[in-house]
Amino acid sequence: MKNILFLETNTTGTGSKAMKIAKEKGYKVHFWTSDFGQYNSMQEDHPSKIADEFLVIDTYDIDQMKYVINEKQLSFSGVLAFDDYHLLPAASLANELNLPGHKTCSLEKVRNKRKMRDHIIKNEFNLISQPEYNAVSSIENLDQLKLNFPCVIKPVDDSGSNGVTVCKNEEQLRNSLTTEIKRKTNERGYQLAEEWLIEELIIGKEYSAEMIYTDLQWKLVSITEKETFGEHSVECGHVTGPLDFPFTNLEENLSKLLELFGLNFGASHIEFFINENNLYLVEINPRLAGDCIPELVEIATGINMVEHVVLQAIGTKPNIGDKKEKYASIQFALPTSLGEYTEVNGVDKVKDTKGYVRMSINKLPYSSTGIKSSYNRLGYIITKGDTKEEAQEAAKEAINSLEWSVTNG
Repeated sequence: MKNILFLETNTTGTGSKAMKIAKEKGYKVHFWTSDFGQYNSMQEDHPSKIADEFLVIDTYDIDQMKYVINEKQLSFSGVLAFDDYHLLPAASLANELNLPGHKTCSLEKVRNKRKMRDHIIKNEFNLISQPEYNAVSSIENLDQLKLNFPCVIKPVDDSGSNGVTVCKNEEQLRNSLTTEIKRKTNERGYQLAEEWLIEELIIGKEYSAEMIYTDLQWKLVSITEKETFGEHSVECGHVTGPLDFPFTNLEENLSKLLELFGLNFGASHIEFFINENNLYLVEINPRLAGDCIPELVEIATGINMVEHVVLQAIGTKPNIGDKKEKYASIQFALPTSLGEYTEVNGVDKVKDTKGYVRMSINKLPYSSTGIKSSYNRLGYIITKGDTKEEAQEAAKEAINSLEWSVTNG
């Protein structure tokens, strides 16, 4: 039996789905993790229930993993990661084993948001706009900058809205940076670069482009409209499908953007704002989207992006085929009250909502001290519809019908 290796996974189920697909195709699934405790919130599709073989190992230590592969004479047909922090380790192992994967030099440029923005400027790429930005690594750096407000501060190499804050004045900016400097690692044990971008705040609608690499070129599969909550811009809802979109050459321009970085594998999730007639780049994620967006895309278009990525990892690039034109939406439950969330009611009523697909509630009890990142969300509901409004309104109606018991608020 052939083997496929997964380095960690994400907590919204995309990696777990990929493991199931690999097993259906006859592969033995190996799952390597630094700590199974990272997945305690997963009520469904816990990786320990899916994978065939497990190894607890430092999944950031590339040399140690190479040693284990050589020492145990392990043979893999593909190596995959589904979170930002393990893209480089997975690519390094794939390159070492002569397997399909990203070029590590491309990932190094795009995973660091400051390097990404610098690379675009250096190459005079003007098919997409960028906000004004500065990079800082200390409080003292702020004294050397001419600052305009409001602005956004964000770490160069974290995700899930971790460390992102909209600042209205210099005091808020200094406080945010002071807090961030103390944060050396994130929830996934990733060692942060200790560098931050201070960017111009772009006001407008936020979108993402869901793209897949096939037939030696990038294809735009779907466009997702995003909603965020609060000063940390935590994503709280998405809708995807054939959206009414003003840029007809989006696929061509974004493909050229990805080619600029030498990206030619897997999927890409590119986030951007639209302000008047300008499209402003937020970030390039050289992977499938999180937040169940690949599932939304499959519901709306019929295209299974997760399967495409698995097939690419084992050396196949299938055509994406014809797309259907429906809509799918997700809404996240947010702990808007402080305290301990002990119970949720109204689940049966939610399942009767028109367009309901499924729901997931994180393990309770959960103690909320605020909504600072996507790790603070309580769960989600997915819905579908023939129109954008139908899918979106169903998801919002369903999430608002849940009743949470909160103590010590």
